[in-house]
Amino acid sequence: MPRPDDKDALHRKIRRLETEVKHLRNELSLNRTEYQNLIDNYYDIFSNQEKMVEERTRELHQVKSQLENKTRELQIMLDSSPALIFFKDSNGRYIRANKRFADFLNIAVKDIIGHTHRDLFPAETLVSVFTDDSEVIRSGTPHLHKHARVDTPEGAKSIVIDKIPYKNTQDEVIGIIGFALDVTQQEVIQKEKEELQQKLARSQKMESLGLLAGGVAHDLNNVLTGFVSYPELLLMELPADSPLRDPIRTIQESGHKAAAIVQDLLTLARRGVNHTVVLNLNEVIAGYVSSPEHRRLTDDFPHVKVKMHLAGDLLNVNGADVHLRKTVMNLVYNAYEAQPDGGAVTVKTYNCYVDKPLLGYDNVEEGDYAVLEIRDKGVGIDPEDLNRIFEPFYSRKTMGRSGTGLGMAVVWGTVQDHEGYIDVQSRIGYGTVFKIYFPATRELPAAKSKPLPMKAYMGRGESILVVDDIEAQREIAAGLLGKLNYAVSTAASGEEAVALSKTRPCDLLVLDMIMESGMDGLDTYRRILEIRPGQKAIIASGFSETARVREAQSLGAGAYVKKPYLLEKIGVAVREELDRASDTECARQQSPIKTGTC
Repeated sequence: MPRPDDKDALHRKIRRLETEVKHLRNELSLNRTEYQNLIDNYYDIFSNQEKMVEERTRELHQVKSQLENKTRELQIMLDSSPALIFFKDSNGRYIRANKRFADFLNIAVKDIIGHTHRDLFPAETLVSVFTDDSEVIRSGTPHLHKHARVDTPEGAKSIVIDKIPYKNTQDEVIGIIGFALDVTQQEVIQKEKEELQQKLARSQKMESLGLLAGGVAHDLNNVLTGFVSYPELLLMELPADSPLRDPIRTIQESGHKAAAIVQDLLTLARRGVNHTVVLNLNEVIAGYVSSPEHRRLTDDFPHVKVKMHLAGDLLNVNGADVHLRKTVMNLVYNAYEAQPDGGAVTVKTYNCYVDKPLLGYDNVEEGDYAVLEIRDKGVGIDPEDLNRIFEPFYSRKTMGRSGTGLGMAVVWGTVQDHEGYIDVQSRIGYGTVFKIYFPATRELPAAKSKPLPMKAYMGRGESILVVDDIEAQREIAAGLLGKLNYAVSTAASGEEAVALSKTRPCDLLVLDMIMESGMDGLDTYRRILEIRPGQKAIIASGFSETARVREAQSLGAGAYVKKPYLLEKIGVAVREELDRASDTECARQQSPIKTGTC
């Protein structure tokens, strides 16, 4: 049986244990609360972090969208600029370019980015355009208004380029920005303007000189009357053995020479052509070649030969035989003198229809012309002299030994009187070519070889549609064909011809191959064949035969008639095309969209 002391000790131990258990329970409860609080705090922090990330993500998306919009706006502004704009980094790689720059290179913008100029430009362009890139980056200073010639897929072009440093927000140079303008067209326009100003100044100078020459000629005519008339009277009175006869003949000959100079001055003053007639340049040339003046020239230059290439169907001109013959004489004389050691002078005539104005010494306007061409292989004319060769008394020759100094001025005055044009081309050591365009007339020649009888190519009332964008050419063709008994209508464009073909069929088309706007002759013929398979046609043009002419003929078109129109030429072509048997034409004139047999 336990003792009382042991019993008390046991109870104290039990109470102590209970107290410890109670403390442990309290501590455990406290740790659970702290743990739960920690968990709650973690979830609060995590939730806040998620919200912060979401807010930051939204902000980043907004900034990205704003940047994209700004980039897009910047690109739109760059693409709207007429300048060629590009950005490069410090290594010379393109990091941005506008559409105008890409178009200039004929490639896409994406094919520029990341490349250097060595990848995009020919080697010869690199030196003239890009050598200063590194200097702009190194010095941080702009290089402005640099002119350069750049080779592109479309040919050489002129540009004016500015380059400025490309800096970051810390004001550090990280590349360059380039601005360039394509000034090729402006240079062409400026050159044309300068040439027009030179021609205007030259024309005004010649007009002033002409007025002066006219006044001088008028006064000289009055003075020279005595020198020409009185010697003749005196010679009639003097005996045959008089020692005065020779001096008086010298005075008379001098008077005649002076009178010829006065006539040249009148021509220069454009007062010498009082009456014009229809004549043929070939006859003018033949008259000069058989003249004493030409015989003396050939005697003086026996080692120079003349070659004639005169067009048999040359159109006539309205002119004065005397002045035109003198023009031929002056040009041929100069060509002989340009070859003192011998050579050849080529005299050529031909018809020329000018579709578009020809730019040369004079600008030749569109129309029909009879052309006189005189060519030599002599010493040539210095470019500095070329603009002054038609001025009176301007010559590199010894005055008095090689004419009066008025020869070329007379040529200029005569051409102006005949409303013609002069083109001259020369090269030192290679020779000179003069081409004179005289407006042609449709009037019959004064004398010509027997033509083909008109009845051989007369019409039988067939309907013809003339398609030409130039009114004068339509009128000429319609007039000629009307005289040949054809029923002629006209169209001013390919589109109009196609529309007429839908409602008014015709027996034959006369198609101008080259028309300024819209469809040309070939495209017009293709469209009409779709509407009317087997449509007969002939092709006309002022240019030489081309691949498009041959293509039209392969579709079924007949003869090619070179302008200017001549009655026999166009009449024969039309008659032959209309008379061709239908069975032989069927296969050739098959519609390009229709299949099967005829």
